[in-house]
This record gives sequence, C-alpha cells and structure tokens, in this order.
Amino acid sequence: MNWLSFPGIGIPQVPSDSRFVATEQTLQDQKLVLVKPERERAEELVCTLVSNDVRLIESCALIALGAAVRIHQCAELKDLPATGHGPVLWGADMADDALDFPGLCDVILGFEEDDQQLWSVASRIPRARVAILPSAHHWLGEYLGLWGMRSGQAHCLSLASLAGGVGTSTLAALIAHAGTLSGQKSLLIDLDPHSTGLWPRLTLDPPTGIGWEELRSSGGALAPHQLVDTLPYLQDTAVLTWSPNASCAGVDEQLVVRLLAAARQGFDLLVVDTGRALHPQHAVIEQFIDHEVLTCDDSSKPPNTSHIVCGARNLRNSIPASSAYLGHFLSLPKITRVLQRGALFDVLRSRKVRQNIADLRLLPQKEATET
Repeated sequence: MNWLSFPGIGIPQVPSDSRFVATEQTLQDQKLVLVKPERERAEELVCTLVSNDVRLIESCALIALGAAVRIHQCAELKDLPATGHGPVLWGADMADDALDFPGLCDVILGFEEDDQQLWSVASRIPRARVAILPSAHHWLGEYLGLWGMRSGQAHCLSLASLAGGVGTSTLAALIAHAGTLSGQKSLLIDLDPHSTGLWPRLTLDPPTGIGWEELRSSGGALAPHQLVDTLPYLQDTAVLTWSPNASCAGVDEQLVVRLLAAARQGFDLLVVDTGRALHPQHAVIEQFIDHEVLTCDDSSKPPNTSHIVCGARNLRNSIPASSAYLGHFLSLPKITRVLQRGALFDVLRSRKVRQNIADLRLLPQKEATET
C-alpha cells in the first residue's frame, strides 16, 4: 500500500510535485470535472461446502450466518472452485473424493457417527482440519469468521483523542471525504461511546439510510453488499452514526466485529472515530485497524504513538515533535463556520484545508497497474 497526499477535487496529475493542490482557477482553466466514484456492489464472502447431505448443509448454513459468510453448496466435483476462492469444506458423504483434490480441502466435517471416516481421510491430507458437529459448531464459526475478517481489502484508519474537544471527529470526517474525492469508496464510522451523532455537523438534511439504532435491532449477519446499499451517503461518502436526537446507547462487541468485517469487504477506506482513548472495545477494534492515530493538543504529545496535533499552534508551551508526530491539523475559522451551518464537507473546497489534509499523508493509494 502506497501513501499519497490528498490531491483535491479533480486535480490533474503533476509529475514534478506529487503534493500539488489545485486552486479553483486551475480547475476552471483546465476544464476539469469532478468524477465521483461509483458505488460498486460489494461481493459477499462465500465458502464452498462439497456435500449433498441436507442435514449437514442446514447446519453449515446456520454456522455461516453467524460468521457473516455465505455457504455455496457444491453438489458435483466438476463445480469445485479454483484455488484461492475461499475455504472448501467437505462433508462426510463426499469426503473420500477430497483425496483427489488435496489442494482444495480445508475442513472435513460431519457428525459424531462419521468420526472414524473423517479422521481417516484427514490423516491422508495433512493440511485438512476435522470438524465433528455439533461439538465443533463454535470452532467452525470462529474459523469462518476469522477468514472473513482477514479477507477484506479496505484500509482501516482509526482516530482517538487524548483530550476532548480537539477536533477528532471533524478530522475523521474530512479524511473520509478526502478519500472519496481521491477515488476511494469511503466509510466514516462513529464508534465514540459518548457520541451525540455526526449528522448535525455534516448536513442539516435527515439521513436516508440506516444508523446504529437499526443495526443494533437487526441481529444476525451483516452482508457487505447490504451494508453498502443501506447506509446513508453524503456527497458519496458513507456515514454510520447515531441518528439525530437519538441517545447513544453503545454497541456490543459482536456487532462491532460483524460491522467492521462487512465494511472491510464493501469499502476501500474505513475511517473510525473511536472517541477518547482508550476505547472499551479496543482489543476487538485493533484486529481490524491498519493505522491507529491519536489526536492531542500542543501540550500533550505522546512520544511513541502516531499522533496529530489539533488546534491552534502554541509555540510557547509546545513539546518538541517526535518521530511519531504526523503533523498539525489547524483550527481554522472557515472550519468553524461550516460546522455551525452543518456543511462540513464543503470546507474541502478550500485550498488551504486540502493542503492541511495532504500534509498528514493518511490516505492510501491503490497500487498502480501497468498498461
């Protein structure tokens, strides 16, 4: 994953300066247009079950539901997936055939009466695991869930604050939208346990999509494509927060896991606002995080953790910058004004704000492909 500075809206490629930030006049002179990224339909996580045993198929379907993974039944060997297309599970009724496809055998499963057969086949396929239901129900769910968690492609950035009121939520929102404008499918996630909702800062219009309240009451699995299709969008940036006038009741650990696992499948960039450090569910959240950043004021810089100083510069009381210092997010009057009128994303029209976000160098760039 390469890193680039945020190029701004419709900015042309300028080989001599990768940090070039176009002015509005430049955009007009070159007759550029804003090309908004299309919301592609996210693909579901699918694993394969090679079996015709109805009882086994139904049991695996229930296990996969809790792991946010879909089971594809393979009734004939000619329909086996290619290598690398997810885990392949073999039912006891077709386990003997797995010996001819050792590279496509991850788990051999069945019920207690199949115990001897399962271990016999597994002994000849060293990499294969054995799952005897119902005792292995929990293990198989964890196995599929962990595979789903690790197969996501999104880059996940979290921001937490060492002090309240420094502008962490504002910065998180701007980074997420900057990602959208640079061609990423971005999702801003409000995981602050004390959140009052992000909508009043972003827009005065009511959200047209689901929020944490709906997710908390939905239960079950979260399919990536459903998440992409049902979240509210503002200027093509997806936002998951609490609805206006709703009280933040918090979300349980399992919902956080399901949400982040699905989001990694459906989006390119996740920006997670976790509120004040340390988050109560930090141990779970950090499993999904690629880059964790703290925000602080000029007098409380952590020496060894990636951090951004927010607010006005206080040179008199400033602590010397360390190698973990990523930059300074300035508290500008224009940001205050757009927050007051509920139009935060509009501030990215400002060349100075775009340059400030660019200086932090937090946006991932997809690997370039040769043509």
